[in-house]
Amino acid sequence: MRYQIFNGFVLKMVMAIFMVFDHIAQFIPGTPYWFHWLGRLVAPIFIFLLTEGYIHTSDTKTYMKRLFTWAAIMFVGNSIVWLFFRRDVSIPNNIFFSMALGIAFLINVEKDDRNRLMIFIILLLSAFAEGSLMVTALVFIFHFFKNDKVRLSLAYIIVSAIFIQGGFTYENLFIENPQWMMVFALPFILMYNGKRGPNIKYFFYIFYPVHIWILYILGYFMVK
Repeated sequence: MRYQIFNGFVLKMVMAIFMVFDHIAQFIPGTPYWFHWLGRLVAPIFIFLLTEGYIHTSDTKTYMKRLFTWAAIMFVGNSIVWLFFRRDVSIPNNIFFSMALGIAFLINVEKDDRNRLMIFIILLLSAFAEGSLMVTALVFIFHFFKNDKVRLSLAYIIVSAIFIQGGFTYENLFIENPQWMMVFALPFILMYNGKRGPNIKYFFYIFYPVHIWILYILGYFMVK
């Protein structure tokens, strides 16, 4: 279709830029709060592309192990950076762990002999990971409604609307709890053309933690 103009590479690059703005607002003092608004689109797009990777990979378990490995690398890196450049603000970011659990969830749900205890453990761990169970919900929606864009869109809008709490005031919608703005990622998802584009996957594995560590360290020197 004509409106499906974005491949996976383009989506990742656009979201990488939005992600940088979000993390600037998170770690650099004095930056505009609206930078966070751009960041609300990022996680849903990467989770959507995660489910695309799941159905196209030749080895889902290797895919999952890779994500867990990078989650461990980022955990260690976060700890080291925080120990050497300690601030009141910690580094809670580690979407790799949430994504790895999302893939683990799909692998176990799609087994003929589902292990309910394992699924429960995955959900329990997901509740304490970055993005919490929202990530699990999005993984479910993007994977199982992939071929029905109407159901996918409706389910995604409902999940986004859950975050509208406390009334329709400017402070509530745009400052206190802007997570509902993830709904604006939906047009990007619908404009995805199903193509991967240039394959530079390790760039994003490296870029995500490194840019966070750099911004955190910059923020350390700015508040020192």
